[in-house]
This record gives sequence, structure tokens and C-alpha cells, in this order.
Amino acid sequence: MSEIIGYQGRVSEVVLIDGSVCPADLILVGIGVVPNIELVGETGLALSNGIVVDQYLRTEDENIYAMGDCADHPNPFAGGRVRIESVQNAVDQAKCVAAAIVGRSENYHAVPWFWTDQFDIKLQMAGLSGGCSQVVTRGEPESRKFSVFYFRKGRLAAVDSVNRPGDHLAARKLIGSGMQITPEQAADPSVDLKAPG
Repeated sequence: MSEIIGYQGRVSEVVLIDGSVCPADLILVGIGVVPNIELVGETGLALSNGIVVDQYLRTEDENIYAMGDCADHPNPFAGGRVRIESVQNAVDQAKCVAAAIVGRSENYHAVPWFWTDQFDIKLQMAGLSGGCSQVVTRGEPESRKFSVFYFRKGRLAAVDSVNRPGDHLAARKLIGSGMQITPEQAADPSVDLKAPG
């Protein structure tokens, strides 16, 4: 466990809470969101890793919905409950809740996807890679154009793409449709991801 107290100048090491020192040329800090759910806690609604909702994003009170960063929802792509911090998730969940409010309830089952631009790098992610046991790379990382495919129990679960938007779009369709691709097909750049057959 480490703690960042402040930053000044060039990084050369990280000092951990236990006092041990790790040399470093670069430090990447990932900061997640802690949902502000205290007010909801006062209502007596179920809380876990956020506000507990069902597959329609309803809380225990059928007249109250929760969506976005605060919603702890069942997700088929996570293999359980999850709270997702992304614009795509919030927008897709808002559409699901709006449909439910007007009487067209559907299970929330959008493929999670994320993206970020970092200088000349476009990183796009589809699916959720937690719990994956097999990883294969398509393309050459040295070229700064490659994708990493994650398999969970032999099934494609997630793809991280660096400067390969075609792989990202294909991955979203593959994961969403449940169409199968083998690790060997994923690693072979001659295999068309749109029709891996």
C-alpha cells in the first residue's frame, strides 16, 4: 500500500507506508470514484459497493432507480455485481431507466466500454478483464498499435486496444453477441475479427 503526499519535480522512487522504497522512473496513478451514498443510506435502501439495484436498475423501492457511478448492478460481463465508472455506462443506464419509467423495462446488459486519449495514444477498452486467466496480444506493442485479448474460462471477456479502433469496435460486437473467438484467432492478425469463423 502506498500513499501519495505530494509531487515536486522528477520521480525517482516511491516510499510505501511501511517505509520500504521502490525505485521508479515513472509513476502512474489511477484514482477511482467513491460514491457519495450517505443520503441514500438514511433511507434504508440496500447499499453495498454503491446503491444496490436489480437488472432494471431499480432499488428495493420499485419507484426509485439508481444509475451511473453509484449503481451496484448485476452485470453479465462481470459475472456478478459491479459498479462501473464511465460515461458510456451512465448514458446506457439512463436509457434503460427512461425505458422502464415509460413501461418498457428491459434488463440492463450493455457491454462495458471505455476510452482515453493520452497524447498520441488512443486506449480503448471493451468488456471487463477481472478474473481472466489467459491473455494474448494481437499486433506489435513496439509499433504502438496493438490489442490485448483477455479470456475467462476459455471465453473472450475483454479487449484493450492501443491505436487499433477497428479491433475495439469488433471486440464490442464479439463480446456483446457472445460470438466465440479462440486465443489463436485473436493473436493472428490475418483473422478478420468481424467474421472470425
